Amino acid sequence: MYSRTLRKLTQINCDSWRLLSSFRRVAATELSRRRHCWRSVVALPVFVVARSVACKVAMAKEEENPKRKRTQSKAKYVTTIQGKAPHYLNSLKVRWEQLHEIPGIFAYQLQKTRPNRVLPGKYKFYAELNPDRTLKRRIPQTIENLNPTFKPKQFNFNKVDALEVMMTIDDVDKTEVQMIVNRSPLTRFHTVVCPDVKNNLVQRITAHSLKFCINFMRGLDDIDIRMGYNSPGALASVNHLHFHLLHLPQDLYINHVELEELAGGYVYRLSKSMPTEAICVIFEANDDEAEVQEKVNNLHKLADWMCGQNIPHNLFITPDRRPGKRGNVQVFVFARSQYCVNKDLAEFNVGFCELAGYIPVGDSDKLENLTEPMVIKRIREITGTAPQAVYTRMKQIVNGEDQSIWEQPLTI
Repeated sequence: MYSRTLRKLTQINCDSWRLLSSFRRVAATELSRRRHCWRSVVALPVFVVARSVACKVAMAKEEENPKRKRTQSKAKYVTTIQGKAPHYLNSLKVRWEQLHEIPGIFAYQLQKTRPNRVLPGKYKFYAELNPDRTLKRRIPQTIENLNPTFKPKQFNFNKVDALEVMMTIDDVDKTEVQMIVNRSPLTRFHTVVCPDVKNNLVQRITAHSLKFCINFMRGLDDIDIRMGYNSPGALASVNHLHFHLLHLPQDLYINHVELEELAGGYVYRLSKSMPTEAICVIFEANDDEAEVQEKVNNLHKLADWMCGQNIPHNLFITPDRRPGKRGNVQVFVFARSQYCVNKDLAEFNVGFCELAGYIPVGDSDKLENLTEPMVIKRIREITGTAPQAVYTRMKQIVNGEDQSIWEQPLTI
C-alpha cells in the first residue's frame, strides 16, 4: 500500500517537472523570437536613415562632379590621346618610381615629405623647401630672345640617356612625344614632355604640342596632375621644345582666382580684384573636336604674337578644381614685361610654378621668411604692363577683328 502510493506520487512529480520544462522551453523560444523582431523593428529605421544619408551624399557628389560626357563613340574615344591618357599616366608613375630608386638617374633623391608653408594671408601661396634642386641641377642655358635658333652642340633632349625616356607616345600625324624624367625634380612624377624631339624644335609653342598637352590633361581623372611651360626669357632652361608635368595635390592660388569674361564665352582674365594678371582659356568637358581645335588655334595665335612682340610668357595647364567643374581644363597664360636672361638659383625666380602659386625655395631661411606681400610684389615687377596689351590682342583674335595694327612690335 505504501509503496504503491509512493510510486504514484513520484510519477506525478516527474510529469509535473516535464510539463514545467516544456513550458520554459516554449517561453524562452517565444521571448527570443519577440526580442529578434523588436531589434529588427528598431534597427530598420536606423538602416533606412543611414542609407538615406549615404544616398544624399552620393547625389550631392554627383551634382558637384557630374560624369564627363564623351563627344565621340567609345570605340573612337579609346584610340585618342584623351582616351589613352589614364593608361599612359599610370605607366609613367610606375616607371618614374622605379627609376627614382636607381642610383645615377636622378641628380638627387626627392624626399617624400618636404618642409613647406602656406604663406599667411588672403591668397594662400604655397612654398616648399627643395635645396637639392638649387645645388645639384644642371646649369640653365642662356636663351637670348624669343625666336632663338637650335644649337645642337648645347644640351638638348636628344642627348639624354635612353634609360631616362620613360615612354614614347605615338600621336597623330606619325609624330612622337617623349616622356623624359626630370633629373632635378620639383615633385613626384616630375616629367619633361618633349614633342617631336628629333625635329630639334626650339622652345616655342607649336599648335600640335599645345593640343597634345591639353588633350592629355582632358583625359585624366587625376586632378593633382598639372602641366606648365616657360618661354625663353620666362625661366626656360633648355632651348628644345618641352613642357613640364608635375604632381601637385595642393590647392593653389590659381585654382581659386576670380575670373571675368574677356571674349567668346570661354576666354577669361583674372578679376581686377586679384593681385596678379593672367588670361584663362577654359576647355569644357563636353567640348567637341571643332571647339577644342578653335581654342587651341587661338591660344597658339596669341603665343605666336607674343613671340613676335618680344613678350616672354608662361602657361599653366590644370584641371578645373572649382566645385561643379570636374572634367574642365583651364589654361592660364601669363605675360611678362621683364625678360629674364639667366636664372639666379639663389634668388626667388618666377616661372609658371610661382605664377600659379607654388613656390619652391632653396633654403630654410627663405621658407620661413617669405611673405605673401613679397610674392605679389615680385610677380607684379616681372609682369608689368604686358598683360593689358595681351588682353586686347586676345579679344582681337577671338572676335576675328582687324589685326593689322597689331603687326608692329610692341615696345615695353
